[in-house]
Amino acid sequence: MLTRFPSALAVLCISLLSSSAWAQSNAGDPAPEPSPVPSTVDSRADQPPDADAQATDQPPPVVRKVRNYIQNNPIVQRLQGDGFYPRIGGLSQGSGLAGGIGYRRHLDWAFVDVSAAISTKAYRGVDATLGWINTDRFDVSSKLTFRNNTQDDFYGLGIDTTDATRVDYGIRSTDLSTRAAVKLTPQLLVGADIGYYIPSVRHGRDDNLRTIETIFTDATAPGLAEQPDFVHDSVFAEVDSRDAHGFPRRGGFYRAAYALWNDRTLEQYNFRRFDVVGSHFLSVAANDVIALRLGLSYANNASGNRVPFYLLPYVGGGDTIRSFREFRFRDENAGIFNAEFRHKIHSMAHVAGFVDFGKVAHDWQDINPSNVVHAYGVGLRGGTDERTYLRFDVAWGDRGTRVFLKFTPAF
Repeated sequence: MLTRFPSALAVLCISLLSSSAWAQSNAGDPAPEPSPVPSTVDSRADQPPDADAQATDQPPPVVRKVRNYIQNNPIVQRLQGDGFYPRIGGLSQGSGLAGGIGYRRHLDWAFVDVSAAISTKAYRGVDATLGWINTDRFDVSSKLTFRNNTQDDFYGLGIDTTDATRVDYGIRSTDLSTRAAVKLTPQLLVGADIGYYIPSVRHGRDDNLRTIETIFTDATAPGLAEQPDFVHDSVFAEVDSRDAHGFPRRGGFYRAAYALWNDRTLEQYNFRRFDVVGSHFLSVAANDVIALRLGLSYANNASGNRVPFYLLPYVGGGDTIRSFREFRFRDENAGIFNAEFRHKIHSMAHVAGFVDFGKVAHDWQDINPSNVVHAYGVGLRGGTDERTYLRFDVAWGDRGTRVFLKFTPAF
């Protein structure tokens, strides 16, 4: 049975969903030093330059000085190595700006990382990671995740909901999860995970909104009255052919995952979920890139069961449709399409113009180009070719303007 396959593959460990990416960049190094910042915007600088080419390809002296400072500063090196470090972000969408403190340590037999954060909206989170195997090919790790979201938005189900039904709710959750992954080729990663998820829905704490139970019932917001414990397991595959992670110019990232969620206490919320996302990058000039992304999510409950509203696919927010608030539209099926034109204005900054399209529907057949919501806008991003440190996006759409400040790339 597929339900048992991920459990067997991930036995004896609990995992961080993003730990494979960490392992690939830190594998086999018990006390890592900071990765060097890419020296140029253009890969031609790796070639033996003549005087003209060097003048064209090399960054300004001030940029080289900043890079040398970052690479050689003992404080920066300390923050990237073992010991205490500041945590920035990492909580749920819509949490506001978040920060906290963490501690990491490379042991002879494992990697340990514990951190906690709180946001401007009083969202709180704790993450504890134990990496058992960190090699270039294998990743087995474990994670305990605690979240206390104080004011997530809910508008009802479907694409036709209005702002008149906007409410908020709190949700406290604990997730103990397991992941094992193997890199079959330099670009192909496959794996499985298993976890135990404990949610608890609470009153919302936004004084400007009504709390969820004043408008919705368990019939219109499935899972509002009671929240069961879940065992969830999944299998996944990822193909990553990007030439860089912060400002990719070519290649793509493609991921497919199939998950089973089993209600362990009420036997009313058993469902399965399939998610697929693909992004592709086309270099049209030395500093110009077209970035495209398509994502589809499908959740289907077993006969006589339902999908809890807080686990439904959604569109809306800084990572999907940027002219809408986080979690603006929810239903059992969701689709998004994003397109960006990115222009490198500096070795550590680029600007972007973008358009977003998305839709949710109860039936998967209704995920089509009709009746979609959209956004368009501009953005400024800071970072290197390998990492985005800051993203500032302004988006417009049918229902207003939104501004997002993020510490992660759009995609």
